[in-house]
Amino acid sequence: PLIHSLGCAGHGIILIYSIPIAVEQGISLTAAALILSLINIFSIAGRLLTPMIAERFGGRPVMAAALAIQGITVVVLFWATDLWAFYIFAILFGIGFGGEMSAYPVVNRQYFGSGPIGTFYGIEMMGALLGHAVATVLAGFVIFVTGSFNPILVLSMGFSLVGVLVILTLATLTLSQAGCLGL
Repeated sequence: PLIHSLGCAGHGIILIYSIPIAVEQGISLTAAALILSLINIFSIAGRLLTPMIAERFGGRPVMAAALAIQGITVVVLFWATDLWAFYIFAILFGIGFGGEMSAYPVVNRQYFGSGPIGTFYGIEMMGALLGHAVATVLAGFVIFVTGSFNPILVLSMGFSLVGVLVILTLATLTLSQAGCLGL
């Protein structure tokens, strides 16, 4: 739940504020809306490929990589002024965003087995939505106080990259442990 919360806080800020950030840089509202569309379109590729790759190479490293992509690509927004830079950002961020979102079932199965997951999934989703709620309120407050989008970009990166650190603290499963879980 903590990882899901951090990941959602990281991408939630971008999903909410990518259009105003682009408009502030002189991008038309229509072109800025396309940025958000591209994020979501390219997240489809991440959502499709990540679980397949995670089942082959393990959910932990794949989810860490996707969340790192989600966090690191935000750097582009500090200097993006041209539409093409926003579109490149949207494509790369979208892949990381989609990958971060879809590896959770694989990780859950690898660590907790394939038994009943309803309660754990509910708790995990609560963490995800808390991440969105906290990030939305916090980012809005930070923008109000500072008058700038830059601090919320730092927040977005921070949430995502702290999520990577938490993922990397998970125990590494050996093949024999994974076999005991029926994987």
